[in-house]
Amino acid sequence: MWTTEQILSFSPDAGIAQRGQDLATTRKWRNLQGNENAIWGECKSSGASFYFSAIDLQNIAFKCNCPSRKFPCKHTMGLMLLFANNSDAFQVVADLPSWVEEWLEKRKNKITEPKGEADELAAQQKREEQKTKTRSKRMIQMEAGVEDLEMWLTDTIRQGLASTERKGYDFWHDISARMVDAKLGGIGKRIKSMQLLQGGNINWVDKMLSQMTDLYMVAKGFKNLENLPLVLQQELLAVAGINIRKEEVLMQEEVKDEWVVMGQIEGVEDNLNFRRVWLFGKKTKRNALILDFVFGGGGFPNHFPTGSLLKAGLHFYPSASPLRAVVNLPFEISNTPQLLTGFADFKKFAIAYSKVLFANPWLLDYPVCFENVIPVRKKNLFFILDKNKKQLEVLDRNEIGWKLLALSGGYPIKIFGEWTGDIFIPMSAEAEGRLVEL
Repeated sequence: MWTTEQILSFSPDAGIAQRGQDLATTRKWRNLQGNENAIWGECKSSGASFYFSAIDLQNIAFKCNCPSRKFPCKHTMGLMLLFANNSDAFQVVADLPSWVEEWLEKRKNKITEPKGEADELAAQQKREEQKTKTRSKRMIQMEAGVEDLEMWLTDTIRQGLASTERKGYDFWHDISARMVDAKLGGIGKRIKSMQLLQGGNINWVDKMLSQMTDLYMVAKGFKNLENLPLVLQQELLAVAGINIRKEEVLMQEEVKDEWVVMGQIEGVEDNLNFRRVWLFGKKTKRNALILDFVFGGGGFPNHFPTGSLLKAGLHFYPSASPLRAVVNLPFEISNTPQLLTGFADFKKFAIAYSKVLFANPWLLDYPVCFENVIPVRKKNLFFILDKNKKQLEVLDRNEIGWKLLALSGGYPIKIFGEWTGDIFIPMSAEAEGRLVEL
């Protein structure tokens, strides 16, 4: 029988392998049975139904009635792993269920046709070889790009960050373009934005050093990619610019809740309009990010007013700290007033944030709500103060700093936004018992 390592090697990607491992428990299955020819079982779906999965043990093949287009899917992966590690959970039977018997009979008939089977296997092998070739080519490009990134970071630090002030646009654009050419588009975007840190910001050196340290961690992590847990591999590839398809995300377990629309931000990036909408589950207490992109003047597919309540199911992208999600259709939305609750002490927030970073060192932006904080302005910069007079810098985009001062009037208020690791980006605040967009 197979080992766990052999089974995981059957997986079409790291996400399927991870989800298969999550399903390798008897709590997720019923009617686990089998014999020397096949094993089968029924896996609980996100709803009330079950998916029927089976594995041909004599001529390795997989069957499942789930909507996945990948084989083996997460259910058959889970079934294999469960059988390999807990075969006693399977009842040995002589009679096969009709759906398994019909499937095996069809396979038996195909096997008796050597030419057709050979052609099918040859075509499948060709597809797998092309897939491996394409992936290997991209990984080789990415690995070369990571080497280039590490050399650039080392040279820049060795020369001193102050020297970057004398360098023009080309210095940043060239390395950013090289990252894009190496299929590291996510890293290229981050480097391109670094030059903006120098514009009149007295703390730009500290912030740039922090971002370069993050990129150095990405480079080191990428070199050790194969030894990382599957979820961290997926996370690192996402940081580099590789995301799984939306269709695959919709196969993840659905998380139903009433989601408060906490805040949102829109902008333009590389000729693409983007929108980031943050949600918070009232029952699950989970944060979720809905990230949409549209070309040109097209509008976003759905409207989520800040402060509204979204009754829907979400499917989260695989991650060590899942945040980004896709909304399952249809959904209900209402304008019921929602009140904020959050951190009144920055020290407690720092402890909570450090725990998240421990699970996912490559986390970019994190949602946070602060209560009983007072906005202030010092030396042309804006900050928020907690009850202990500790301060966090606020990004003053679109004169949000002045809006916060006006909203506060010198009194404590509640604010929601994104924490980037070194600056707070406000998105909404509570006013007269309602959550309003800034």
